[in-house]
Amino acid sequence: MVIGVGIIGLSADHMAWATLAHVNPLKAPDLSNHYTLTAVGTSSPESAQAAAKSHGIPVEKAYSKPEDLANDPDVDMVVVSVKVHMHYGLTMPALKAKKDVFVEWPLGNDLAEAEELAALAKKQGVKTIVGLQARLNPAMVKVKEIVDSGALGRIVSTTIFGADSSMLSLPEKARYFNDPKCGASLLSIACAHTLDPILHTLGEFSSLSATTSILNPTITYPSSPPEPRLKPDNILIHGTLTSGTSLNFQYQIPPANTIPAQYSWTLIGEKGALKVEGTGFQVQMMDLRVFQSRSPRVNGEKDETGGSIYDQKEEGSGPQWVGVEIEKSNINKMFGGIGEVYEAFAEKGREGVVGFEEAVTRHRMVEAIERSARDGRRE
Repeated sequence: MVIGVGIIGLSADHMAWATLAHVNPLKAPDLSNHYTLTAVGTSSPESAQAAAKSHGIPVEKAYSKPEDLANDPDVDMVVVSVKVHMHYGLTMPALKAKKDVFVEWPLGNDLAEAEELAALAKKQGVKTIVGLQARLNPAMVKVKEIVDSGALGRIVSTTIFGADSSMLSLPEKARYFNDPKCGASLLSIACAHTLDPILHTLGEFSSLSATTSILNPTITYPSSPPEPRLKPDNILIHGTLTSGTSLNFQYQIPPANTIPAQYSWTLIGEKGALKVEGTGFQVQMMDLRVFQSRSPRVNGEKDETGGSIYDQKEEGSGPQWVGVEIEKSNINKMFGGIGEVYEAFAEKGREGVVGFEEAVTRHRMVEAIERSARDGRRE
């Protein structure tokens, strides 16, 4: 069956997020036999019709009310791709109409909204997707495959570090990111996107303690003076996972021109280690590299790979990082990482698609981190 998709938040701009991350992969040859773009919803009739014309959608399928789009019989799945504080109000009509729903992360503006959406989705018996797409990043899939194989033994500790100064300045349309009433922040977006595949691989937090701070007191926009930064730009977490693994995490927006944008995740097991690297901290849409530590072979002995992954090392030398080959499809190479989610959803039963109930777990994690940082206690 071809799934009819209606996107709320799709504009006429072909360089906007909804076009690049959703429409382009949906129209790609690998997915176009599974999905068809059926309808569009925006905040006004004029913008909806402009978006429809821009994307080849009949103008009668251009809606300015979410209820009308949700009740369109040709729409099987409603995609909500707007600012986070609007997710709840635009998702509810789709759930009431018993349509499958894809909502960008975060699911709700807070935990309470997410829980209500998840409860209604379960009651209505619909399929749900939340845009925590980093689980399906080919590098993250490879890491989980290696960990699950037992090649590293028990994972005893893991360390994550990310830094990117590009968020010192934001475009005008992203002012909501600094609004305390809006659920978008460094913690809820970049950190949650990063932690999700890590916890999916190693287990959820059994306990954690967190510290947050503001390193850069102001935030700038292109056409206005700097404003006070109202949300933390430095997040530190120490925790223990249900697997017993010790986790250390730090994400920060560093002062300008101090260090290159970077991401690193190191996993240390009883029998080996892995390292994941990237050039920024938005891992959900980055091209990541994976390395595995290899100890030197002595007298021609072979490791569990048969010795085919790395060259013979001199006796006495220490472990070496060796690149791990990662398979990528045409969808993997598209912007945003959303195409992998659509691909996995079409392949029913494939692991990695996050639904509303799992998204609630991630919202609870975010709130636990916020409480720990605010109250100075372990959660």
